[in-house]
Amino acid sequence: MFDVFAAPSQTSVQLQDMHFNYVLIDGNKREEAERWLYELVDTPDYRNLFDGTEWASIRDVAPLLVRTDRGHPLLEQLSSDGKAQEWGYAIASDESLDALADHLRRFITIRHPLGYNVMLRFADPTVARVLLASSGDGGVPEYWSPYTAAKLPDALWDGWHLQVRPDWLSEVGVGRSAESSAPFRLGELTLSGLTDTDRRATLVKLMQHLETYFPSRVASKARQGVVEDLRAIMEQALANGYESQQALLHWSTVYGYMGELSLWETAASSIHDLFHRWPGTAAEAQAREAAMIAMSSAETQEQGEPIHG
Repeated sequence: MFDVFAAPSQTSVQLQDMHFNYVLIDGNKREEAERWLYELVDTPDYRNLFDGTEWASIRDVAPLLVRTDRGHPLLEQLSSDGKAQEWGYAIASDESLDALADHLRRFITIRHPLGYNVMLRFADPTVARVLLASSGDGGVPEYWSPYTAAKLPDALWDGWHLQVRPDWLSEVGVGRSAESSAPFRLGELTLSGLTDTDRRATLVKLMQHLETYFPSRVASKARQGVVEDLRAIMEQALANGYESQQALLHWSTVYGYMGELSLWETAASSIHDLFHRWPGTAAEAQAREAAMIAMSSAETQEQGEPIHG
């Protein structure tokens, strides 16, 4: 199965040489996306993908497909803040704007394995990475058909994923199922990958919390080590009953003060005990208590002798 937590491969040289002639903006993440787009470009060439569909009434949160020439301000914006915010991704395609827009509209709603329709947030870069994976890993060749490549931001690893159209992908014409109005049926493997995108989104928020309030902790080891530490804490916290984002943020704060999970029992047994005590309805309060203990302990250490090792 495709691993949404995986770090980007080394593709920086390839990315520098490639031109992406479209950008897909996630209207759920980029607030007032159309207004923002007009602030960047006087006359943007784009399509709101909810226009002409049953979702037109909520077009203000729709994905926007934007045609981008070389040097387009939107490509520059994607490079400057798109990585941290993951508000969209770049696409290389030989198809026209309208043909590509019609293709993407086919995936606004898809059929869940249990038989009901769901909306697919394909403009989210991590969701797109699942769809663009190999078919054996849960990818969707039908989604790939009009693309030659995609450049997708990754806030977790502070990098970019480059996915190039695989040689094995059959030449499926865009709109090949235009005569069929039946939604695409989601496979179990793809569904598993999409389910993981929610946990990854939580981990990104925890990492950004750490970068904001504990930059020295992030700088204390290689990014891979910090991501692995934080993911281990998140996974164990979820298993221990801490399911809300706020509770998880408190445990991220504990990591900011105390370091990796294996150190907690020795450094602060009360925090270790709270972490492993089933919280029931008091999860946020219990996690906050642990964060306060960690802060107090750190302040006491700063006032006393320096810690070595």
